[in-house]
Amino acid sequence: MRKQRRQKVEQTITLRLWTIAGAKKAAPYFRSLVQSLRDRWLELRDKQEQVRRIESRPGRLDRDSLILLEDSRRDLARAESNVEEVVQEMVGFSIYGIDPAAGLAGIPSLHDKTLAWLIFDLFDPNGLVAWRMHSDPLETRRPLAGFGEQPAAAPDLTPGSFEPTNGGGLI
Repeated sequence: MRKQRRQKVEQTITLRLWTIAGAKKAAPYFRSLVQSLRDRWLELRDKQEQVRRIESRPGRLDRDSLILLEDSRRDLARAESNVEEVVQEMVGFSIYGIDPAAGLAGIPSLHDKTLAWLIFDLFDPNGLVAWRMHSDPLETRRPLAGFGEQPAAAPDLTPGSFEPTNGGGLI
């Protein structure tokens, strides 16, 4: 008898679409979340490097080094958990890290009935610095002055009522 293969279950992610006004209003909270992500990310990278250094020592590890390695791996697992915790909190608000070390995050919005991303920069006093279309390369930055968002009450916009830009479902 043949074993049945487990079918992958498609996961649907519902995005909260932000307006510029709403994102500016929530900017202090975004700043706190992105700062937490950056701090935890840098801690994670430090722990990864610490484990890598211990593992790359030449020769066989002595007892003290083995204990240090085990402690470092435990610290690494804790750091990974801390990053995941912050990421889950951000996902709850539909905020996604673009470059945690640089303090960049993307906030979903609509531009001409198409998914767009507002770019939040932790190190910019204004927070929101640019936007990009979902189909744009990740490095693309467009000035906020050119962003035409949907009105707050857009009754004809329901999930799936606008065209995806990359062939996949957006919401």
